[in-house]
Amino acid sequence: MNIIVFALNGCPLAALGPYGNEWIATPNLDRLAAEGVVFDNHFSDCPDPAAARKAWRTGRHQWPTSETRRDNAPPDDLILLARVRGAHTVLVRANRPANDAHAEFYAGWDEMFDARPDASTPAGADALAKILPEVLDRLTAHPGWLLWIELDQLLPPWHIPQDVFDAYVEDLFEEEEADPSEVSDAAESTDESETDDESETSGEIEELDIADEADDDEEAEEPEDEEDEEEDESELDLPEKEPIRPWTEPVIGWFDRDDLASWELLHRSFAAALTVFDAGLGRIFDLLRARGLEQSAVWVVTADRGYPLGEHGLIGPFRPWLHEELVHVPLIVHLPATASAGHRVAELTQPADLMPTLAGWLGITPAAVDGLNLLPLIQDGGPWPRSSACSGLIGDTTAEWAVRTREWLLVKPGEQPPDDDPRGLLLFEKPDDRWEVNNLLSRHPERAEELEKILRDTLSSDRGPVDATPEG
Repeated sequence: MNIIVFALNGCPLAALGPYGNEWIATPNLDRLAAEGVVFDNHFSDCPDPAAARKAWRTGRHQWPTSETRRDNAPPDDLILLARVRGAHTVLVRANRPANDAHAEFYAGWDEMFDARPDASTPAGADALAKILPEVLDRLTAHPGWLLWIELDQLLPPWHIPQDVFDAYVEDLFEEEEADPSEVSDAAESTDESETDDESETSGEIEELDIADEADDDEEAEEPEDEEDEEEDESELDLPEKEPIRPWTEPVIGWFDRDDLASWELLHRSFAAALTVFDAGLGRIFDLLRARGLEQSAVWVVTADRGYPLGEHGLIGPFRPWLHEELVHVPLIVHLPATASAGHRVAELTQPADLMPTLAGWLGITPAAVDGLNLLPLIQDGGPWPRSSACSGLIGDTTAEWAVRTREWLLVKPGEQPPDDDPRGLLLFEKPDDRWEVNNLLSRHPERAEELEKILRDTLSSDRGPVDATPEG
């Protein structure tokens, strides 16, 4: 079996068409989803790039607890198992150097190709398109292979051509609530909060210079004749309206959710960046289809984590707040056969499930994994043993845990910075409260207790001393 994995760095699931977004154009991902299988409830166990890659390779959950399992079994490694099986493994690094993975992720591959973008190819998909034909040529010599492609173009700074951005803001001045001066003020406020270096690349919006076509007195005067009027109009040099510039480099940190102008600017900028990224993916998909790989390889698209865009007052991973926009990540699988096309999976899945699934397609049965093979869900939607999905993330001075079921999400903050507003236990009803704005803890304290017990039991079930496990 041949497998192609597209590993995206920082992809907000809610922005994608296959997951319900109706205003951002992602036609290539839409097509892939329509022809494949979409996992609706895929949740990160630790929304950290290094942790995700470790889960993908080992099939072990990466909750921030002790690394010692009670059975002391060393983890299997997908790449090493594939090589033993005779599958050729290739890693293509199409991410920017600033977002390189930890060194251990680069170990063990049969071949690695560097398609990291530079100044001449700012979009990662363009650099990838240049090198991909050579990669595919080399893979034809092997009867079975795993091609892994790392992409990070959904992380700031975003590559946003002005014409693409213009398409997302052309209605801005037609809406009554959208005042051009407010949008300009939003850009100025972002400029003041950034350093000089950041402001050079952040794509600030400039003040619109809207001038009157003529003074009131001139408008009141009648031209002497039509010839003079035509001559005056031809000589009149009206100033052009300055375009709105995309916000290409929002700084990780706090975000004022009540600042609607900044909200519009941020989300329309990301929308344009996502559309550009999707177009780049489309070119890559076309290259693969031209080689017949749509019918001879499994394609997988997933992400290591989401990326907050102000939904709960944060831009980026500024705090380990385990909300929808950070932990809910896409997983789309396209199989050579079309029998499963258009199928959606509602069961709870996690990154550790990817390893035994990929291993199974390569004819390998790994031992000592936490993840579950997804093939039964893809084929027939049979019984699924996971009724909850846990997540955890620890920062320098912060920590947070969460447990998700099909009906509920419990978020349990741990250590918090002393200057932050206190953040207490949070309980949200799912899937109704998608954006997690209505804390129902006071109405359902018994439900919160049940979920806290599930969280404690799960985090301590298969690991040694659980120093970081939240106390009851």
